[in-house]
Amino acid sequence: MSMHDKKQEHTTHLLGASLVGKTHPRIELRGCIDSLRAELVELQAKALHEGRADLKKDLDEVALALQELQAAEVRDSSCAELALWGLNEAEIHERSHFPERYFGLGHILAHPDMGIWASALNRLRARVRETELCACRAFEKGEETERPDIIKNLNRLSSALYILIYKYLPKGYDKLASFARKA
Repeated sequence: MSMHDKKQEHTTHLLGASLVGKTHPRIELRGCIDSLRAELVELQAKALHEGRADLKKDLDEVALALQELQAAEVRDSSCAELALWGLNEAEIHERSHFPERYFGLGHILAHPDMGIWASALNRLRARVRETELCACRAFEKGEETERPDIIKNLNRLSSALYILIYKYLPKGYDKLASFARKA
C-alpha cells in the first residue's frame, strides 16, 4: 500500500503515513507489547492491593523499559541498553545464567510451591519470551534482523524477570530444574 491509499478498517499506520494490513508482523508485535504491558499493569495492581509495594516498585522499572521499547519501535528509533534495579544488561545476563552464584539456588523449576508472586512473575517472563518471538518474526531479514536492539532488550527483559523471580520465591523453595542426562 502507498501512503496515498485511504485508511480502511483492516489497515493501520506503520510509520508515518504508510499504511499496512493489521496482520503485518510489526502490528502483531505492537499487539504483543500491548498485551505484555496489560499483564504487567494487572500484576502491579494486584501487588498494590495486597500491600506489596516492593513488587510494584520493582515492576515500575520494567514498565518504563517496556514503554521505552514500544516508543522506539513505533518511532523507528534505537533502544537504549536495558538496565534494571541498578544492573546493566551484562549483569542481568550473568545472574540469570548463574543464579547459584547470586541467589544460592540453582535454576528453578516452575511449580505451585513457588507461590503467587513468583508464579505471576514467571507468567510475565513467559509473555516477554512470546513477545521476543513476535519481534524476531517482525524484524526478520533472511539470516539477519533489522532491529537487534529491540530483540536483545526483550531477551534481557526475560532474563531480568527470571532473576526477579528469585527475590519473590518463598523461603525454602527447593524445586530445581535438572539438566543432567538420565542414564
